Amino acid sequence: MNGLRRRLGYRFPRLGIQAMNLFYKSMPDSFEADLFPGIHAVLNKNDLTQRSTYWQGSRFEYPTPSIMDSWITPETTHFFDIGSNYGFFSFWMISRNPSLSVHAFEPNPMTFATISAIKKENALGQLHLWNIGLGDVSGKLSLHPGSDDSGHSTFGNHPGLKSASLTDIQVMTFSEWLRTTNLTLPLKPSWIAKIDVEGFEMKVLSGLEEALKNKAFQGVVIEINSFTLGFCGASPDDIFSFMKTCGYKRCDISDRSGNAFFIPA
Repeated sequence: MNGLRRRLGYRFPRLGIQAMNLFYKSMPDSFEADLFPGIHAVLNKNDLTQRSTYWQGSRFEYPTPSIMDSWITPETTHFFDIGSNYGFFSFWMISRNPSLSVHAFEPNPMTFATISAIKKENALGQLHLWNIGLGDVSGKLSLHPGSDDSGHSTFGNHPGLKSASLTDIQVMTFSEWLRTTNLTLPLKPSWIAKIDVEGFEMKVLSGLEEALKNKAFQGVVIEINSFTLGFCGASPDDIFSFMKTCGYKRCDISDRSGNAFFIPA
């Protein structure tokens, strides 16, 4: 299957959900996958994020992968994958731009173990992993993990995930994290960020305010989901207003995945 997927451009064509389910029915629970050129991973077909990303490849959250790739210029130095899950978008950016320094933030320790194993197996020295969450204040929070989809893990009060929680998860503001790493803000836009944190997006952006107002980013991708934002006490309008205040404009891009794209105004 990996050989066929490679010939199809590291993705399967649009065959529908029934075809995808039939494909995975014949697969073992854990299977070896060539995600992208030079990126090998062992994935779990029972995790909805992993099965969807392997099946769709660059079609996952279309057109997000191609938009981020188009933002890359010779001046681009860093990609920040905030809420990285098992690292799909980190691996996509590395496969397209091997010289890029990638920082992946994933607070769920179980999912973090997966991205760590893939980093080690592929000797990805440019990938820097952080088993923490980003937010508006630094401290410890409870994380509610997704039961059948690790991509649903959230710090918010998700009504379907209240029964389980991982306590004492470290959370930092992006500004404080910068100080601990001695990474300084660039003099001109040269960073890219993708933020997908199941409703916690506004909290993350508040901690990013200094970097945003200093125009550190060439582009920022933010998941916009009214439902998940709501149980974290925010709304889509809060995000659009905040990004405008920080000096970023929303790109007029049709996106079925629910992501919004911002560049310096």
